Amino acid sequence: MKKRKIGRINKEVSAIGMGCFAIGGPFYRSTGGVLAYGQVDDEESIKAIHKAIDMGVNVFDTADIYGVGRSEKVLGKALKDYRDDIVIATKFASRFEEGNPISLAGKGTSTEYIRRAIRDSFRRLQTDFIDIYQFHSSDYPIEESIKVRNTLDDLVQEGLIGSFGWSTDDVERAKFFAESNNCVAIQYALNLTHHNRLMIKFCEEENLSGLIRSPFASGTLTGKYGPDTKIQDDHMLSRLDFSDERRRKILSKLQDLKEILTEDGRSLIQGQLSWILAQSKTIIPIPGAKNVKQIKENAGTLELEPLKSDVVDKINELFQEFITEGVLKSSL
Repeated sequence: MKKRKIGRINKEVSAIGMGCFAIGGPFYRSTGGVLAYGQVDDEESIKAIHKAIDMGVNVFDTADIYGVGRSEKVLGKALKDYRDDIVIATKFASRFEEGNPISLAGKGTSTEYIRRAIRDSFRRLQTDFIDIYQFHSSDYPIEESIKVRNTLDDLVQEGLIGSFGWSTDDVERAKFFAESNNCVAIQYALNLTHHNRLMIKFCEEENLSGLIRSPFASGTLTGKYGPDTKIQDDHMLSRLDFSDERRRKILSKLQDLKEILTEDGRSLIQGQLSWILAQSKTIIPIPGAKNVKQIKENAGTLELEPLKSDVVDKINELFQEFITEGVLKSSL
């Protein structure tokens, strides 16, 4: 079983967590675009969470906005008998009406708002403590974020949260938050087609954990989708054009990747998670899942041997022409 340590506090956790965006179900941007991977069944989501725990996963990442509160509610229900053994990482900063999927209303960053948001998260998660409370505004102005950081420091001192982080791909923002020793993690995007070498280097230097979002480029690198795939309107990938030349080339490379990975029995998903783990010991991928089958595949990576260095090099070479770096602009 692969283990990693949360930066600065050295708490041992599973090397792979579970992202809980998908279990929140559909909600919508103020402009109308759907934010979801289709419809979900709460009981199936709970079974998936319990299966993750059975397989050794003890890091669960969510946000108050996911499913306008639904993700936190489902996670809280599933974890109520396991709380002492679990690390909950949730996020804040989006204004919304709980349960109303079309209620996104900008950002909330005042001390008053943050304190109200954490009380609401406590209620939904059925807990009185958040292990890692993350600022969920990736491009918020650094000069204005001092008030946010100070509020989070106060919440640590009051025993309401154990630590905090920022969900951002921007190293300068990460540096600012990391000036507080209570900052232990940065959540950033990393996958075969998007790297962030500066963030990895910074997290290694500062002993910060990297909670890795978008490990499969929002699902586009799972191998499930292609130019002829019919995607329902309640799925956020429905807006992508998979016949786009760059996407077609990347999807064809996935077939070559399968050949490399299946040599030692890994699936395409497990190979990508193994590749991400190989980038740095500070990294903890948080792939999303909404059913037991997906959890089995994701968490099964914990039992596999690390990728050999020559295989990592082959994968890097395979996707070299498609790599973007730094702040993620799009999923693929």
